[in-house]
Amino acid sequence: MTELEQPPQNGIDPTAGEDDENNKARPADIEQDMREMERRKRVEAIMGSKLFREELERIVDSAREGGAGASGILQQLSDIVGVPVNRVSNVFKSSGCMVPINDIRGVESMGYAKGEKILRCKLAATFRLLDLNGWTQGLGAQITARLKVDQEYFLVNPYGLLYHEITASALNKVDMQGQIVEQGTTNFGVNKSHFVLHSVVHAARPDIRCAIYIGCSPVVAISSLKSGLLALTKDACVLGEISTHAYTGLFDEDERNRLVRNLGPNSKVMLLANHGALCCGETIEEAFYAACHIVQACETQLKLLPVGVDNLVLIPEESRKLIYDQSRRPPEDLEKKFAAVTTDDDAAGKEEVPVHPKIGSPPKWRVGGAEFEALMRMLDNAGYRTGYIYRHPLIKSDPPKPKNDVELPPAVSSLGYLLEEEELFRQGIWKKGDLRKGGDRSRWLNSPNVYQKVEVLETGTPDPKKITKVEIITFEDMQTTQQQTQKVVNLKEIEGN
Repeated sequence: MTELEQPPQNGIDPTAGEDDENNKARPADIEQDMREMERRKRVEAIMGSKLFREELERIVDSAREGGAGASGILQQLSDIVGVPVNRVSNVFKSSGCMVPINDIRGVESMGYAKGEKILRCKLAATFRLLDLNGWTQGLGAQITARLKVDQEYFLVNPYGLLYHEITASALNKVDMQGQIVEQGTTNFGVNKSHFVLHSVVHAARPDIRCAIYIGCSPVVAISSLKSGLLALTKDACVLGEISTHAYTGLFDEDERNRLVRNLGPNSKVMLLANHGALCCGETIEEAFYAACHIVQACETQLKLLPVGVDNLVLIPEESRKLIYDQSRRPPEDLEKKFAAVTTDDDAAGKEEVPVHPKIGSPPKWRVGGAEFEALMRMLDNAGYRTGYIYRHPLIKSDPPKPKNDVELPPAVSSLGYLLEEEELFRQGIWKKGDLRKGGDRSRWLNSPNVYQKVEVLETGTPDPKKITKVEIITFEDMQTTQQQTQKVVNLKEIEGN
């Protein structure tokens, strides 16, 4: 076996003498530390080398001039360092971070109106959810959110950013005509031709505060059918009344009037012929709830179309209404809490007493609120930093511990010492004391013995020192001492008489 092929000796130098202390094998952890120290010394030597620095500058300059790109630089670095290029590229990939949703930090939030920052974070998180689900449609799609009911200001995504690039501060604030009132942190404007559809809906229905355009392939395919979306699944029933509009894209006065008539006073989901769907809601949570269910309903219907429409079984009208009503109510365990809060508020209103929000009372139920909060937790756990304020925060308690009889010793869990103390107190042998007033803190409550510290002198030395020992006073010694004390007291009383 050659010198290069010799196996590692675990810190033992075979060439050294037997009397050398290095012949002893080092422990594994010390051996690992020694290797790490040697590796660091080599790295410091390489990084401090002038030749290495000049070679690295030459590689970067040549790649910049020749346009080799990052892959060419990584390949040359791997050749110099001796590390495979896949390991080097993985290091560079892992160092990249995602764009946070909430990029409004510190004093920057003071520049926004009350509640605007929260609305911006929720709307930007909605764009990120649509991107993660694959429901994006390039740059043309829009999502709008009304800031306040009494104001005609809206937040809209800038035209030029993809869904995964949109952050809370990048959203533009516009008026009903699409004019930018407050520019976001980007230099992109607003696509007014697409915003007209949202502005008409917001103007006709003040109760709608959020409108999401969905133009993914399944929804566009179903909007192109004459039959439209059929009530085949529960996802289609929770959408309620679905209106249809022959969308042309040319919003003249006649087009706007027809859109308002087709939308009606109650519908919140509209199929745009050959273009997709517009999902609306009183909150962002409700609009996203409708968007999720319409995509799932359209995908299911597309899978069932090959069997023929005549072979499909539709859900009856009564069942549709029941499913829709149930989706608009909280679960049974929360419904009682909301009902109790509503009853108290109604009673206070009849008595003309101002109603104040109760501390600890459940917040108002929102359609799709629980699902939206669960998705926000998913984004926060993934590192997207949504900035969402949870209405129902997740509080985890400690897991239940197994019940074990041996978990607590019998001497600690037993209550027998209480009976012993009571008996001693009745006999006058032991007087109860308050521990807070400096009582006997060294006494074991589950033992009748008393442990007392005693200082004694050493024996057998010319210069004795004091030694502290623990003296045990047993229960029998206490009885004997008490009897002797009682006899002395009786003798004194007799002598006094």
